[in-house]
Amino acid sequence: MSLLSIVQGVARRCNYQQPTVAITSADSNVLQMVDCVQDIGDELIERWGWQGLKIRVPVTFTGDGNTTAFAMPTNVANFGPASTFVSSAYPTLTMPGPVNEEDLLRIKALPVMVQPACWRQVDDQIEFYPPLASGEVVSYVYAQNSWVMNAAGTPYATPAFVADTDTVVLSERLLRLGAIQLWKRRKGYEYAEELEDFERALDRQAGQENTGRVINMTQAMPIPDNLFAGTIRDLR
Repeated sequence: MSLLSIVQGVARRCNYQQPTVAITSADSNVLQMVDCVQDIGDELIERWGWQGLKIRVPVTFTGDGNTTAFAMPTNVANFGPASTFVSSAYPTLTMPGPVNEEDLLRIKALPVMVQPACWRQVDDQIEFYPPLASGEVVSYVYAQNSWVMNAAGTPYATPAFVADTDTVVLSERLLRLGAIQLWKRRKGYEYAEELEDFERALDRQAGQENTGRVINMTQAMPIPDNLFAGTIRDLR
């Protein structure tokens, strides 16, 4: 589905005349719909790490025993608590992060080295402490921000619409629902129901794509047969 078809779907559901062009339209309302699709797409990138945007081949950092900061790829959408770095030296352990500055200062003040290393994001770099050992390889998979593609399927370096024939990696339905409520809000119309439709659809789709680890907090611990739940008092 192209940008034009998404905008046409937004216009139709807003009881507005369907445009024949979008990017080059002389109608200010149509241009506002294009802006709404763009803004909703950027918001969706910030709110969830979509599977369609995740790279297939992990990126790696290789330690030398001294370097603590490594440059991130230029198309990284974001990092968060769910981001996982895997060390070749400790493949079964999770590298804690992102840690804040206060906790990192405490860790650096400890008389012992923490293993595996913890990490935090500083501008466009990832800092590890303690430094990765020489030859230690840290692998990770990230979600890229290149959600807009041209008609040939090539992502733009800057995720912004250029032509009506541009396509998207994200769900067209989510973009349409989000653009509808956003356009109505900006025009001063009632948009509460449309916002609810968008948020429900976002929750469903994000939940279906959720691949995070699940920890069962309701499983009962086994109780031994010889366990007495009461209190035995010494009456002597």
